[in-house]
Amino acid sequence: MKLKYRVILVFSLIILSFLSYKLSSEKVISDIKLPKLDLNYNLQKDIIYKNTSEKKPLKLDIYQPKNLTTKSPVVLFIHGGAWVIGNKEIVAQNYREYILKELVDNNYTVISINFTNINNETHLDKTLQDCKDALEWIKDNSEEYQLDNNNIGIWGASSGAHIAMLTAYNQQNYINPEFPKLKYVVNFFGPSDLNKLFKTDANKLILKAFQMSYPKTYNIRKQKIKQLTGFDINTQKEEAIKKSKEFSPITYITKQTVPTLIFHGTSDRIVDISQSQMLADALEKNKVYHQYFVLDNAKHAFSNINLDEAKDVAKKTLEFIKSQTKYVQ
Repeated sequence: MKLKYRVILVFSLIILSFLSYKLSSEKVISDIKLPKLDLNYNLQKDIIYKNTSEKKPLKLDIYQPKNLTTKSPVVLFIHGGAWVIGNKEIVAQNYREYILKELVDNNYTVISINFTNINNETHLDKTLQDCKDALEWIKDNSEEYQLDNNNIGIWGASSGAHIAMLTAYNQQNYINPEFPKLKYVVNFFGPSDLNKLFKTDANKLILKAFQMSYPKTYNIRKQKIKQLTGFDINTQKEEAIKKSKEFSPITYITKQTVPTLIFHGTSDRIVDISQSQMLADALEKNKVYHQYFVLDNAKHAFSNINLDEAKDVAKKTLEFIKSQTKYVQ
């Protein structure tokens, strides 16, 4: 009997580790609806920046200060949604609205884009190409919209932060030598290592126990890896792991990596905070300038942060972006 209970205990610990749940003694507070702000900006919506091969136009929104007299630094926003849902309007919702206001009030232009969502046939490489094409659009339309190509950064949350980091960290793969170079990246609770996130190296015994105990989560994991990489983790494990590494921002960190701002909450149950800690450690090892802020008790999407915390996050984000901008009027 003792052996039996010992085996059960071991499997329980394995499953808990596999799910990357960090148990906290603190009580997680309920979601908070932040007060809406009185925003004062020019908004140009639904501008087509790309026509896809499926003849589905991809659009962007431009949030700009009023009465611009010179070109404005640009912050490109990439929304979250597990790579499969979400839209560009989310930049003006929840804590993001407070960041948006700080940026526009300080003469930044924020451009929020829609992009190709992944599925079983369409994988992450297409989404990454959309982001590059959005930057190309910014370059080509900088005169018309008073955009400063020499001062562009990228900001994302959750899966959007993952996409933003890949775009910022892998700029050497841009084909066009005239492509606008990103100066920095802002990462809100995004995955930095897909193989660690999905535990792609787990052995069959552990996976079987996980499948039996959490069949729904097991299937979501398998589906998400297939959608991102195009490979089945069960039958094409080697290829899936290789592609997951290719799609992991941490893979591309060198001493030349752009400065990075990181935010993460200790009660995040979707993307464990260890993902941001690994990222910060890699940046530190390569002596890359970065700032890393941990919000105690904050859940994924910062859905439960209070007004003071939202204002502080917005202030820190603006200060970081300002520090990486050559000139702001």
